[in-house]
Amino acid sequence: MTRLLSASWLGVVLGAVTLGTAAAASGQEKPILDNVRRIVFLGDSITYGGTYIAYIEAYLATRLPERQFELVNLGLPSETVSGLSEPGHAGGQFPRPCLHERLDRVLAKTKPDLVVACYGMNDGIYYPFGEDRFRKFQEGIVRLADRVAAAKAALVLVTPPTFDPVPLGGRTLPLGKDEYRQPYEGYDDVLGRYADWLLEKRKAGWQVAHLHGPMAAHLAIRRRQTPAYCLAGDGVHAGAVGHWLMAQQVLLAWGAPAEVDAAVIDAKAMKAARGRVTDLAAEGGAVGFTWLTRRPMPMDPQWDAECLRLERITERLNRHRLVVTGLAAERYDLLENSSPVGTLTRGELAAGVDLTRLSKLSTNRSGAELLKRIVDRQRMLTDAWLTDVGHRRPGMAKGLPLDKALKQAAEMDPAIRQLAAPVPLKLRLVPA
Repeated sequence: MTRLLSASWLGVVLGAVTLGTAAAASGQEKPILDNVRRIVFLGDSITYGGTYIAYIEAYLATRLPERQFELVNLGLPSETVSGLSEPGHAGGQFPRPCLHERLDRVLAKTKPDLVVACYGMNDGIYYPFGEDRFRKFQEGIVRLADRVAAAKAALVLVTPPTFDPVPLGGRTLPLGKDEYRQPYEGYDDVLGRYADWLLEKRKAGWQVAHLHGPMAAHLAIRRRQTPAYCLAGDGVHAGAVGHWLMAQQVLLAWGAPAEVDAAVIDAKAMKAARGRVTDLAAEGGAVGFTWLTRRPMPMDPQWDAECLRLERITERLNRHRLVVTGLAAERYDLLENSSPVGTLTRGELAAGVDLTRLSKLSTNRSGAELLKRIVDRQRMLTDAWLTDVGHRRPGMAKGLPLDKALKQAAEMDPAIRQLAAPVPLKLRLVPA
């Protein structure tokens, strides 16, 4: 049975990373990731897939366009932090690689300010819980923490994702076998115990982003409505929604601000109480203005409507609001550069409109291209970094020479930064 663990957020200062939980509670926005430029992500094939890292990069690019972050994905498929490998892994072709074979090279070559590490899925080697395997995982995590501290970098650990036996359709094994060349059917309980131990380390001052519990809760709620619903078609490697849950938990652990931007306009007094609003004018019942605003982070169309509702993505991390009071008509067409983008009631405008739901608005339309460019750049850089650092995992794509990859990334950067930069919205509310 899938475990349901409650999520609790702990705001601490760890190394160079200032987390903004207190800022969120007080309503005051404070800088997140102070003094952090390069963030290195470590993990297994889930991290190598990189989608959650692209979401995080897209958030940072749009929310903090004045900052220059560098996110380095060094996830390696099959990898463990424990050094364990099950019999017959990969059909007997090779044992699982261990992070500690390459960790010192990773830290020396990347010189990170912050490391984000997500391990556990492979570390129990898909067997029932065993004290020896658990101890190897604990030792591996402690060793990772020690090496990152010695490199004078901060560390955020992410509890493991969920394992879901349902989509495997009986291709799992019950308790009591001597050997497991297929996953143990209750393996998620093993991962839950690994997650519990990581969460306990918060008491020692470790920064831990809790993924396993919120991911299990999301899965359980969705499955009540749709019994066949799954986050990972193979029980392990989640799709876009699962990767958003990963990105979300990391961002929440950092205390990332919920608000993109807001404009508050009194149309009767013709004043803007909030927002970088200029050219405010009224004519024939219509109200026009220009608003220089940050862009919301891209919303992946693969996040279905129920995911958006259940996870409150806009409210938690992507709140982009327009508030207009003092209007006379009951309904208004909202135009951007004379093109209609939506029809809104006077009540909706007075309460505040979530602009991310207006798909025709330019700030939303540009998101798809921004996310695609970030994904393309990350994929190229990931293989280059892995090849340069070196590893013992056969079958990996050979990346470009690192200097060439970094040069190409630098050439891609201006277009990405332009797509993420604040934009002047020329808006007009016309009585419908």
